[in-house]
Amino acid sequence: MKAQMPEAKFIEIESTKLCYYEQGQGDVILLLHGWPQTSYVWRKVMPLLAKHNRVIAVDLPGLGNSGLAPAYNTKAVAALISRFISQLHISKVHLVSHDVGSWVAVSFALNHEAQLNTLTVIDAAIPGLMSEAVFKPENAQKIWQFYFHAVSDIPELLVEGKEKAYLSWYFSNKSFVKTAINEQDQDEYVRAYTGIERLKQGFAYYRAFTASAQHNRADLHRLQVPVLALGGQYALGEQIGNALQQLATPEVIVVKDAGHYVPEEQPGETVRCIRNMIDRFEAK
Repeated sequence: MKAQMPEAKFIEIESTKLCYYEQGQGDVILLLHGWPQTSYVWRKVMPLLAKHNRVIAVDLPGLGNSGLAPAYNTKAVAALISRFISQLHISKVHLVSHDVGSWVAVSFALNHEAQLNTLTVIDAAIPGLMSEAVFKPENAQKIWQFYFHAVSDIPELLVEGKEKAYLSWYFSNKSFVKTAINEQDQDEYVRAYTGIERLKQGFAYYRAFTASAQHNRADLHRLQVPVLALGGQYALGEQIGNALQQLATPEVIVVKDAGHYVPEEQPGETVRCIRNMIDRFEAK
């Protein structure tokens, strides 16, 4: 990890220690990862984006090298990210997010739009916005973990000691490019989620899913910033864009030959899509 990611930095936001990685100069692109991952998910796209921008990747509260959060509903986590941006004396960011990071990013956009230039949401079932059809039993292969992780205590009791086998199931079943997340990469993620306490913090986001959905529905309004929705061809595809229609008229791109882990499976295309939106924004 040390060879592929910039040096870890730490900052205290109220009672939460946040870990972040920084590279490049210019307008800020802020990257938010998902579960069961860390900022390491951005290792392939970060140096490419940093050619033209200051790029900052944050480990979500409770995950990776970041400390615990007081609450894990996405409105509360988005408030921490807002204070993080302010504490670094950054006025606005291009926010790019994947998976659970996108849950946080949408809450951030609904509550802190003044700190946004653009919003990019990558392959995620956003609380309160995703179609109920996504959560039907026949789609269990893709969404069963939403229910399993939401149950108190049992998931970590069952997964402890089997972290590698458990997490490897996701990388194997939810990716299309099977070489995109290799054994060494998987070990990096497994280390971040080994043990009951680390598992519990990851599951905490799912346990707060209902609260996050309620907040999003209550806060829902039309965004004024440009929104880009990227869905993996063999994952959510256009469904992520359909969900975001409730708050914007997003540009929707289905990333070919990609499963759920779009930034790792198709990093070049991911960067191209982000770069195009930022270039259009700056040209205005």
